[in-house]
Amino acid sequence: MSTHHITHYKKSSKSAKLPEGFLLSAVHCGIKKKRLDLGLICCQEPASAIGFFTTNANPSYSVMFSKKNIHNPIKAVLVNSGNANCFTHSQGLKHTEEIASCLAHALGTKKANILLASTGIIGKKLPKEKIVKNLAGLIKQLDQKIDMFASSILTTDTFTKIAFAKVPLQKKDVHIIGFAKGAGMIHPQMATMLAFILTDARIKPALFKNITQAAVEESFNSISVDGCMSTNDNVCFLTSGKISLNNHQTNAFGHAIRNVCLGLAKMIVKDAEGATKFVEIEVRGAKSKEEAKRAALAVASSTLLKCSLWGASPNWGRIAAALGQAGIKAKENISIQSTNLKRKEAKIVIHLKRGKSQWRTYTSDLTPQYIKFNAGYS
Repeated sequence: MSTHHITHYKKSSKSAKLPEGFLLSAVHCGIKKKRLDLGLICCQEPASAIGFFTTNANPSYSVMFSKKNIHNPIKAVLVNSGNANCFTHSQGLKHTEEIASCLAHALGTKKANILLASTGIIGKKLPKEKIVKNLAGLIKQLDQKIDMFASSILTTDTFTKIAFAKVPLQKKDVHIIGFAKGAGMIHPQMATMLAFILTDARIKPALFKNITQAAVEESFNSISVDGCMSTNDNVCFLTSGKISLNNHQTNAFGHAIRNVCLGLAKMIVKDAEGATKFVEIEVRGAKSKEEAKRAALAVASSTLLKCSLWGASPNWGRIAAALGQAGIKAKENISIQSTNLKRKEAKIVIHLKRGKSQWRTYTSDLTPQYIKFNAGYS
């Protein structure tokens, strides 16, 4: 069984189809000066959810709130951009819960059936009144507003990040659509940005969790831009359960979920702040997948190597040093190969020659533009 090619668009998504059971909307509520800054995912009937959250010890209030609710049936996800809702004041979590209560009341549900996500500047008080004031308009505009929602969650991104796929079935196709934002503060562990993946597949919760966990590991947990973990990382999967899958169709569904997540993750790296190169790093011949992943991420997050990538210099000594820093003793017979590092898209293959396991990670170069941008970002 085949799935349609994963597609992403910088400006539009005319070919994308919203899975059954979901509606989207977005408005400008005043967190940003002009751009859309408040988005809503509404489930016509409560959806099953699976979430993966930052392991940062100082999480945002939105992360704290959503971690409590993620195991409940979910009616809606409210996303604000331009403000991280993090590390502001003692009433931060209380105000977050009040926003959720107002949205729940407007939708005729309970606070426990709401998820919240925030992204933006850390340390600024979230303007609760502006958000609450715009909830009615947000609900009124609910429709299949794919591009508007994708735009509303952006911060320093230069383009919207949308990926979609479908699993062809005999009667009805299962659809998957994913949205993400991220360009800086990108590093595992966990998700390294915000992402929302919606589907209408009916699948057993345990199996859905296994599929999504594997997809996250190979995508969002395998990218690094600057080695900085955000306080707000959140990947949320929602399924309306409108279309049944049988046991023979779950493999195709899992493959499609993985491709959507990987498509979004690669877009994040390609949009990395100040970057000029997208680089795939593949480690082969490791003792285990864990060792292969550890090696690949060590190389992908090496500041020295990322500077070499900007200069298109194959300084392989920096790879050996990164492996050693990760506790991986590499013998002199390891092989390192690369495509032309002057290209916008390059690949480095590292063969440890000690086993059969492999892993891929994705990274960018580190440029003067990144430093200039983040020196003034506030």
